[in-house]
Amino acid sequence: MTTTLTPPAPSEASGVPPAPVKAPGGAAWAVYRVHRWALWVWIAYVALGAGLLLWAWGPASNGIAAQLEACPPVTTSLPRSCAEGLSEYLATVDTYRGALRLGFYLIVVAPLLVGGWAAASLTAREEETGTTRLAWSQSVTPARWLTAKLVLPAVAVTAGMTLLLWLYRLGHQAGEGGHITRWLGGRSLWGEDVFTGTGVVMVPRILCAVAVGVLLGLLFRRTLASLGAGAALMASGTVWFLANRHLLWPDEIRYGYKLADPSPRWYATADEWPLDSGAVTASGDLVGYDGSCLDAVHPSEGPAGDTGDFYACLKERGLTDVWATYHPTSHFWPLQLVESGIWLAVAALAVVLSYRVLRRRTA
Repeated sequence: MTTTLTPPAPSEASGVPPAPVKAPGGAAWAVYRVHRWALWVWIAYVALGAGLLLWAWGPASNGIAAQLEACPPVTTSLPRSCAEGLSEYLATVDTYRGALRLGFYLIVVAPLLVGGWAAASLTAREEETGTTRLAWSQSVTPARWLTAKLVLPAVAVTAGMTLLLWLYRLGHQAGEGGHITRWLGGRSLWGEDVFTGTGVVMVPRILCAVAVGVLLGLLFRRTLASLGAGAALMASGTVWFLANRHLLWPDEIRYGYKLADPSPRWYATADEWPLDSGAVTASGDLVGYDGSCLDAVHPSEGPAGDTGDFYACLKERGLTDVWATYHPTSHFWPLQLVESGIWLAVAALAVVLSYRVLRRRTA
């Protein structure tokens, strides 16, 4: 007798059909299927920014370094033997800074675009067309539907923004922190490009764009209105921080008399952020100052004075000193963390409100 170990194939006579292959499903898969075009657009967007920043970090920065090695910079004037290469050097610097600048523009504009897209496409369009009701009738609860809408875009934008920020930091350090600074001077640590490009605030900002966009879509339930509101709200928040960022952390103050300097506002080093200046009254109050006593030091006619003449002039006006407020370099990361915390708090509030709105609507 012969025994076989291979089970017989199901025959048509048995009436048992083969098990069907299940297609991927669930809320996450549904979000990907509906918005896969947006994912590919985001990948292309990140690839464009990464290409620009890689060019600044690699070929452009290396080209500048190679030119300077052949013609070492000096502090007084360009050596005669290198004068012919000056125009080529400046053109290479312009190429480097242009690529770095365009890469930064893509970084800073991304939250505005993500906020508008999240408001218009993630929730408002489905609310407007009624496809949300269809999704909820297919064994997908509203809470799971909203969770997928929040989590998947958040993961995608965080990964892309982290990559762009990393490449921007590399490109900035390769040029601005080294050979370019010796010739043309570095950019301010507190400029919007350096502060946001080399810090961490852009990741919480773009996460906030997703959360706020989803909430606006649930509230407005109209595609165009949500699109405009999402982009405008993120733009307004960005502008507010640009104008008021110095208020997020207590500043420091210095006085001119202690430094024997009539202008302590400009006594700041290159990495400090001067904010305001004025004079000190006899009672110790800090008031504004019109700078009129500077004429005692630098008169339009006659010999120049000294700091003693300056403070004698102040005393005649009932003032005792001059002052200036500023942020030192050590405040860079505290300001970064406070701003990041505000963006994350707004994002968390938007998420909580989104679930509340959805719960009331589906009750």
